[in-house]
Amino acid sequence: MIPYHDAHFTCPYEGDVEVQVNQQMYVAVEVEGVDRSQIATVLDNCWATPVNDIDYQIRWNLIIRECPNPEDGTVEVLQNGIDTTSRFSFRVFTFTRPSDQIFLHCQMHLCLVQNGRCAQSCNPGHRRRRRRSLAFYHSAAITMGLKKS
Repeated sequence: MIPYHDAHFTCPYEGDVEVQVNQQMYVAVEVEGVDRSQIATVLDNCWATPVNDIDYQIRWNLIIRECPNPEDGTVEVLQNGIDTTSRFSFRVFTFTRPSDQIFLHCQMHLCLVQNGRCAQSCNPGHRRRRRRSLAFYHSAAITMGLKKS
C-alpha cells in the first residue's frame, strides 16, 4: 500500500505519513513480480480503524465489495481490477474518540485477466452488481498507518 500526495500518483510519501483532517488522500495497492497482462489486483474491501488492529470493532468502511462506500461521498475507486495496481482516494477524517493515527486496511485478491471478470461496475449509491463465488480465490489483507498532524 503506497500513499501519494497527488491525484496523478507521481509523488509518493516518504517516511512517516503525516496528513491533515479533510485532506484528500491517494492510495495505490500494487503487486510486483507478476505479469501485468495476465494478473490484476482487486481491492475487495478497505476500511480504517483508530488503532493498528485489522479486526478492531470501531471502523469506517471506505470500499465495500470493490465499490466506494455509498455512505461516504469522499471515496473514489480510481482503478480496480485492471492491472497489477489498484488506486483509490478518500478525504482524511477523525474518529469520535480522538486519535492521532488512522490505520488503513485492505482485503484484496489477484484475478486472472483472461476470465474478463476482474473489473466490476459500481452504480452510484449501490454496491457492485455481480457476486463472485468465494471458492475461486483466496484473499490477503494489508495495513498502513497514517499520522494526523
